[in-house]
Amino acid sequence: MSAFNVVFKGEVLPGQDIDAVKRQLSMVMKTDAQAIERLFTGTPVVVRKSVDEATGRKFEKVFAAAGAVCHLEPVGAPTSASPPVSSPDSPSTDWAHISPQATTILNVDGGKMILTNVEVVPGKTIVEHFGLVSGSTIRAKHVGRDIMASLKNIVGGELKGYTQLLQESRRQATERMIEQARGLGANAIINVRFSTSSVAQGAAELYAYGTAVRVE
Repeated sequence: MSAFNVVFKGEVLPGQDIDAVKRQLSMVMKTDAQAIERLFTGTPVVVRKSVDEATGRKFEKVFAAAGAVCHLEPVGAPTSASPPVSSPDSPSTDWAHISPQATTILNVDGGKMILTNVEVVPGKTIVEHFGLVSGSTIRAKHVGRDIMASLKNIVGGELKGYTQLLQESRRQATERMIEQARGLGANAIINVRFSTSSVAQGAAELYAYGTAVRVE
């Protein structure tokens, strides 16, 4: 079976804004802006080594969804691609963690819903748009968690109580967003985003939103 390297040469699709493409790639690759900038130095970069053709095609779709172009080059073929150049103050980035799937499939109440933070679902075709869907939850601070947070501010360390609170809030907001999308007949939500806002002293809202679609 043939093996390929996934190579990115800093190319974007016609009509795409390069800053918007960089932001999308940053979200898909789950890395910071500085690392993304090293992809656009003009030097080809191998973002994944030695994959089969099917996996390589998935990478092509993920990059295309972000507005960028990547290439599949047979392993062993002459290439000028290299890892991103790093400076003494900026360690090289390991791109091996990048997933060819920019989607998550959640099972809620016995049904499946595809969630993605980009404008398409890799490997599928959007056949119908249903518009904006959202879900939110408002949570208040817990006295016990506040006491522990005060102690952590003195000694340092993770505020695990608040970490758990935010995880629960994101899950509940997501489930409510999915419920609304399912009611419209959607089987996927694209461009998923989260936001927070203060609604009262000691209470905050976590808001999840995206575009409900049906894909095939």
